[in-house]
Amino acid sequence: MESTGVNYIAWWGAALSTLLALVKLWELWRDRFRIDVDCNLTSMPEIGNQIFVRNLSANPMILSYWELLHGSGVWPFLRFSVFESPGPDANDIKIEPHSSKTFKFAEANYFGSGHKFLQGRKIYMRLYVAGRRPVVKKLYG
Repeated sequence: MESTGVNYIAWWGAALSTLLALVKLWELWRDRFRIDVDCNLTSMPEIGNQIFVRNLSANPMILSYWELLHGSGVWPFLRFSVFESPGPDANDIKIEPHSSKTFKFAEANYFGSGHKFLQGRKIYMRLYVAGRRPVVKKLYG
């Protein structure tokens, strides 16, 4: 069998297309939908609690609705009950890429985070993002 150089070109094409596929997969992984929720809880209703919703992806997102939940039990038997939501007058909230939105719960909207209030439950936040299924994130507990 003679070596004509055709095998080298085939190997070069296979290696190059594999490398380009890996670069594309890395870009898809980097630009995926990511959202983070964090909180700053206080014991004083005058100061209030803050919840931060961060858009970690490279695209803007529209937050249609949100709910604060009490969660009890363990997966797959986790049960949720809503204790705070914006109500029927909720508007869409646009969160720009790599930025955050802060929700403040003070005075009348204040909720406790102590043992008496939680009664062994955890606090979760359910986010309704336009074009996606609802996302439930654990805040505290």
